[in-house]
Amino acid sequence: MNERIEQLTIEIESDGYILLTQDNCGDESRIAVHPTQLRFIAERAGMVEASDPQALRTIATLTRRLQVLRDRIDHLGDYLTHQSDHTHANLDYELAYITATADIANEFCTEFLYPLPTVADTAANTPAPATAPN
Repeated sequence: MNERIEQLTIEIESDGYILLTQDNCGDESRIAVHPTQLRFIAERAGMVEASDPQALRTIATLTRRLQVLRDRIDHLGDYLTHQSDHTHANLDYELAYITATADIANEFCTEFLYPLPTVADTAANTPAPATAPN
């Protein structure tokens, strides 16, 4: 099988190697790449999912930890919004900070497989700040 992209010719050899030939103004460069090497390069470049079992376990662990962290941030935001004493304390800074932190946590978790809660509901339900006593 032969294919050509731009100035690169790709040939699959009978032994499984991939022969890459690049034409640069009449000067040809060739390299034979083993499929394992190509897979490694594609993984490192982020073009395909890693096939290393340890990497997959690490990804699963970090995914779980980020989700737990996001859930705790959401819980704190809910507490500050609905349970804390806005009558006697001005929590504008805390509420703004937790809302921004929740937004960041949701952004970190957007590519996970289950739907994410939105921070918009929390922000919309934020009570008015307490007024200073006269």
